[in-house]
Amino acid sequence: MFVGYLPDIISKFKKNEVLTKVFGYLWEAIDEESEVFARISNLKAGETFEVYFDGGAKAIEQAYLTKTPQEAFYESHQAMVDFQMLINGKEIFFVSPHSLCEIKTPLDSTKDLIEYHKSPYTSSILLFRGNLAVFESIDVHAGGISVNTSELVQKVVVKIPKELIKLNF
Repeated sequence: MFVGYLPDIISKFKKNEVLTKVFGYLWEAIDEESEVFARISNLKAGETFEVYFDGGAKAIEQAYLTKTPQEAFYESHQAMVDFQMLINGKEIFFVSPHSLCEIKTPLDSTKDLIEYHKSPYTSSILLFRGNLAVFESIDVHAGGISVNTSELVQKVVVKIPKELIKLNF
C-alpha cells in the first residue's frame, strides 16, 4: 500500500509511459478547470464513467454515498493494482494485510475480486481531494466509509496491470 498527495508524488509516475499518462489524467481530475474534473463532479450517486488507457489500464469515475463501518466490503485484487483518488468529498478506507484476513469468497477471475471477512487487524486512512491510495494484491481494503455522516463522494479508481507497477523501497 502507498498513500500520497498527488502534487507531491509526481516522480512515482515516471517509470513507464502508461503511468505517465495516468498521472496526466489524475492531474486533470483534480484541476477544477478541466473537462475531466467537470465530468466527475457532475456524477450523481450510483453513476459511473470509464476511461481506457493503453497497456490495459482503465479509470472508473464514480459517485456514491458513503456508508457506516458495519457496511464495509473488504476486497483485494490479483491482476490489477487499484489507484484510488477522491475528487469531491471525504471517505475512510480500512486496510489489512491479506495474510491476516480470512477469505469469504475466493478469487472471481472474471472480476479480479477476492472478498474477505472483517479483520481485527485493520488500519484506517482518510482520503480527500488529491490524496491517492494505491492498493496491491496484498492489501485487503474497504472504502466508502463515512467520516461522520453519509456524504456524496466523487472519485476515480484507476486499475493498472500489476506488471506495470513497482512500489520499490
